[in-house]
Amino acid sequence: MTTLTSEKQSFSLCDFKDLDAVFAIEGDDMRTHRGRSVVAITVEGQRHFLKRFWFDSRQPFKRNVARGLHELRMIDWLNSSGFLGPNVVRRGRGGPGPFSTRMFFLMQEVPGETALETAWRLDQKNAASLLDDVATFAATLHDTGYCHTDFSERHIFVGGTDNERTFRLIDVERASVNCASEGRFASDLATLAASVMDDRLRDAIRMSVIDRYIKARTTLPNTVDFRRIFEQAKPTKAF
Repeated sequence: MTTLTSEKQSFSLCDFKDLDAVFAIEGDDMRTHRGRSVVAITVEGQRHFLKRFWFDSRQPFKRNVARGLHELRMIDWLNSSGFLGPNVVRRGRGGPGPFSTRMFFLMQEVPGETALETAWRLDQKNAASLLDDVATFAATLHDTGYCHTDFSERHIFVGGTDNERTFRLIDVERASVNCASEGRFASDLATLAASVMDDRLRDAIRMSVIDRYIKARTTLPNTVDFRRIFEQAKPTKAF
């Protein structure tokens, strides 16, 4: 088994064939909990994020690996359904018998993409059109039945150009498909508004973005007062 540590500054994609070696990798710790971790590493000269899940005997009933496998399914759904999720370049799982006790996936950072609030601040000239595009994006996403459940601005990355923007969703481990709850969709948008720091942007989301979103939805029944549902919705997490 090859042990890969932070002493090796840049890894190769070939280094991710052996599960034990992958779980020995050290990098810049971004978020570590019992049973899962995220580290930033350099792979073939580019920044990547390695997300790992494992069984923790101290929390025997916490299904960390199952959560990781679910997140990977939600990523694959996005990337195969006309949306953009994390750019997964390597993945693996293993364990005794038919059960997985460890799994990982490696995501490549996409150059030129910026978290939503930063993109909005950096380009005030096109701020209004950016928010129009955000509203249309959210409406299209929800029309397919995809609910993110952690729809914060830091999980929405903006790329492309002013004439053809792209939106990439990350951290989708709480996401679901086939959702038909307008309340859950409204909570996505309430989470988006609550996640921003700038009062002007928050106000714009709560007013113009919601209005545009309602107009862009194709599966929203005419009898549903989505504005009222949104005003009563709770963010899915505190910020």
